[in-house]
Amino acid sequence: MRAYASGLLWFLGICGIAALAVVFIRRSWPPDRRADIHDVLSVVFSMTGTLYAVVAAFVFIDVWQIGNDARDATYREAQAVQSVAWAAETGPPEVRAAIHTLSRAYLREILDQELPRLRTGEPVGEQGWAVLNDLRAAAARVPVPPDSDASPESTVHAVMQAREDRLALADKRIGDVTWFALLFGALLAGMPILFFRFDHIGTQLAMTTAVVGMITLLLFTIHQIERPFTSTERVPPTAYQNVVLRLDALNT
Repeated sequence: MRAYASGLLWFLGICGIAALAVVFIRRSWPPDRRADIHDVLSVVFSMTGTLYAVVAAFVFIDVWQIGNDARDATYREAQAVQSVAWAAETGPPEVRAAIHTLSRAYLREILDQELPRLRTGEPVGEQGWAVLNDLRAAAARVPVPPDSDASPESTVHAVMQAREDRLALADKRIGDVTWFALLFGALLAGMPILFFRFDHIGTQLAMTTAVVGMITLLLFTIHQIERPFTSTERVPPTAYQNVVLRLDALNT
């Protein structure tokens, strides 16, 4: 709900500024005093709009893919933790109990501490790595069956790799240069419509606010989904929650 309200405020604010610009330009430079450059403006508006749409589309696809990769990383990490717990079934009872406890502690650390910090942009801390080190040490005590190609300790390394992928994707951004191109490009793409020779101001206001509003919503959407872990809708904690439930059922 907060994103909806923020997006609406940005939409109304930018559209209001564009409307004021239309009124100011028409009063200081009335349409009947302008040279007939409608064809030139049409070509410029078409070219800048098309180029901007292409650039914005590539950026949007890249940002969307970051979110998909982040969600996949959470599932790989959660499934790897579950594999560690299942592999511990061949170990001594005290080792098996320690691995189950550490696996659940690691998942709770992610759910209770790391994901909330990622949503606010804070560092996740070192507690998760500390729990993983303890889990690796416990997994090393589990004997490897002769017919098995993977040991519990190697499965812990898979958890570490998935964790590194998740944290790297959480810090991934499109960059200041890309934002400069998007913002300055939006100005260039929307500016020509301010100088078209519309006979009625209402028509020009409607056309201008439609174009400016659409660009504003696009930029706002890119900004909102740029950091995948800021929203539980983009990267939900479902994978970790499901594994916690499975571990609880395994220990009962």
